[in-house]
Amino acid sequence: GDPGQDYLVDALTDGLTTSLARMRDTFVIARNTAMTFKGKPVDVKAIGKDLGVRYVLEGSVQPSGDRVRVNAQLIDAGSGAHLWAEQFDTPRADLLQTQDAIVAHLARAMDLQLVQAEGARAKRTPAANRDAEDLALQCDAGTRKAGWIGKEADAAYALCDQALAIDPNNVRALMVLGTKFWLPAALGLSSDPKGDLERADRLETKALALDPDYAWAHVNEGVTLQFQGRTEEAVAEHERALALDPSNAAAAGGLGTAYIFLGQFEKSLEPFDKAIRTSPHDPALNLWYGQKAQAYFGLKNYDEAIELARRAIAIKPDYNQFSHLILVAALASTDRDAEAREALKRYLALPSTGPLKTIAAWKAHQMSPGGDPRFVEAEERMYDGLRRAGMAEE
Repeated sequence: GDPGQDYLVDALTDGLTTSLARMRDTFVIARNTAMTFKGKPVDVKAIGKDLGVRYVLEGSVQPSGDRVRVNAQLIDAGSGAHLWAEQFDTPRADLLQTQDAIVAHLARAMDLQLVQAEGARAKRTPAANRDAEDLALQCDAGTRKAGWIGKEADAAYALCDQALAIDPNNVRALMVLGTKFWLPAALGLSSDPKGDLERADRLETKALALDPDYAWAHVNEGVTLQFQGRTEEAVAEHERALALDPSNAAAAGGLGTAYIFLGQFEKSLEPFDKAIRTSPHDPALNLWYGQKAQAYFGLKNYDEAIELARRAIAIKPDYNQFSHLILVAALASTDRDAEAREALKRYLALPSTGPLKTIAAWKAHQMSPGGDPRFVEAEERMYDGLRRAGMAEE
């Protein structure tokens, strides 16, 4: 409502248009055309028909003191239905910092929401008309919704297999299917971690050969390389992903994890903070808090590690094995033995714990990330804490 503040809206529209245009297979109307609707009554259905777009993102910015409030909503241009809405506040630093924070937050939200919306649209398409990309979109949306692991996720991954049967070069299907193999290996749930990581590597390498600018394929390849012990290469992959898509929170989180494997615990904190700031409601949020807890454990800041591990576990108790272990070890390292034993008992009762019930099993699982002395020292401290809490050696 203040014309004197319009420069901020203009800058955000410009930055957001650029960021959304980086998303694969996304057609985004140019900023100059979008700005012609500014401050006018909007008929979303008419805009969709006139410009040939499926979705409209609209919003407002309200500066107040040292804060900026952002309202945004995503609308289906065909039906006029509201698909998503969010209101959030951000500190009002200098213009560029404020703009970057808002654009990154909204771009990541759109990445999540548009995949879900397109997956749902593809699901409504008559079976006879489904093509590889529609199946890949449904696979992408379904696996995200299921948390990428479990029976529901496996059913979604089957759609990627169907997509590749139609088109072996479907890049989205290749990228998503890689997660089916690297994630169980990373979580210690695979019966053949070495083989599964090699399968993921082949899928992501093929995706990148077909589309070298696909940020998500760089992210998945980076994680795969991390758990193959090729950590320096993993750092390079996550940095490439961030160069292609600065709002990719998963790339920031992956970079933080790679720094942990290199024993650079202090350096890992900034990427984790960037991931959490960029996507505060992300499906992977529990992992970033858990890995940040691991970094603080590495720094011997056990109280912070305990707080962050508990936050991670509260978001998603299952498939958070390492957060549980960091909590146990940090409690034991601060002489809170009774709490540590209780935390270990909860961990061992988890259905997702799989074979990782002994120190020997965890040592075998953690061998692949590499042997940086600082990382190894932190791991040994964790095992000492687990012993103190009562975890079996073998």
